[in-house]
Amino acid sequence: MGDVFRLYLVRHAHAAWTIPGGSDFDRPLDAAGLDEARSVALQAYTAVLRPNVLSPHPPGAAPRRRLLSSTCSAACGAGFDRNLYSEGMEAYLEKIRTFADGESLMIVGHNPTIETLSKSLAAESEISAGLAYGFPTAGLLALDFHRPVIADLAPHSGVPATLLSRL
Repeated sequence: MGDVFRLYLVRHAHAAWTIPGGSDFDRPLDAAGLDEARSVALQAYTAVLRPNVLSPHPPGAAPRRRLLSSTCSAACGAGFDRNLYSEGMEAYLEKIRTFADGESLMIVGHNPTIETLSKSLAAESEISAGLAYGFPTAGLLALDFHRPVIADLAPHSGVPATLLSRL
């Protein structure tokens, strides 16, 4: 285990409107969302941003297309923990604490929670200033936490390493 834990926060890409009788949770990406996801995935690949763990889904839960398509590592078969969709920031923090002993974790989430979480955890920097107007759809923020700081997830304890969005 190294001295640094890297957290990747990803906001899902732009999704299509809900179809009649469908749920917000199951909306697929639209054409713009696919372009956003591809752009950020290519940038992440080029920058060699590789999480060790993707936010796993609970046993028996079906992965969601919108979220899978939004992650830089969709080919790895990352799923989505429904708690992150419905339970708010504390569920995100608990997920991070669960994997804090590892090297890195990627969490794909929704607004407003992913934006609130990123602004809460990111130290002030030129990179985090890029969030002043919100967390971009399909955006990826990498934060580095020095051990043992990651244990308590103190506000503004994550050092922003990069912020990617659609080119």
